[in-house]
Amino acid sequence: MPSPIAHLTAGYVIYRMARRHEPEPVVKGIGPLPGLLLVTAGFSLLPDVDSVVGLLTGDFGRYHNNATHSLLVGTAVSLLFGAGMKRWRGDGFRFWTGVALACYGLHVLMDAATWGRGVMALWPLTDNRFRFPFILFYGLHWSQGWLSIRHLWTLFTELLFVLGTVLVIFLRLNRRRLRKSKG
Repeated sequence: MPSPIAHLTAGYVIYRMARRHEPEPVVKGIGPLPGLLLVTAGFSLLPDVDSVVGLLTGDFGRYHNNATHSLLVGTAVSLLFGAGMKRWRGDGFRFWTGVALACYGLHVLMDAATWGRGVMALWPLTDNRFRFPFILFYGLHWSQGWLSIRHLWTLFTELLFVLGTVLVIFLRLNRRRLRKSKG
C-alpha cells in the first residue's frame, strides 16, 4: 500500500479539480472553510481505516486490504455520504457522491498498483485479490517494522510522485494564467 503521502496527494488532485465546481464557503470574520479539502483528504484515507484494527491487534495482514478496499463498499459509502450532504445542504448529491467515490476508488486503485498481495476490490462478490500487472508504488511494508530501511525507498519514490504531481498542477495553473493575460 502506498503511504498516506501518496494517497493524500491523489486526494489533493481531486480537490483541485472539484473546487472549480464547489467553491469553499466563506464565513465572515473567518474566511474560507476547507470543507471540500477535508472531504477529499478523508475519503482518500478512509479505506485504510482497517489498518487501525490491524495495528492494535498486531495482525496487520489479517485486517488490511480486505473489505474496506472494495470498490463496492466505496460506492455504498460514497452514496450514503452524497445522500447525507443532500439532506444537510439540500443539493449536491451527484457532486459529493462523485468526489467521495473518486477519492475512495483512487485509493483502492493505487493499492492495486502497489507491490504486495493486491486488494479485495470486488468484495463481497468474491474474496479474490486483484493487482495490476505493473507496479507504480513500492509501498509500505509493515511486516518489516516501523523503522525499516525499506521505508526510505517508499518515502523517496512517493516524494517523486508528489513532486511530479505538484509540477503538473503548477504548469497547468501557469498555462491558464498565461492564457488569461493574453486574452
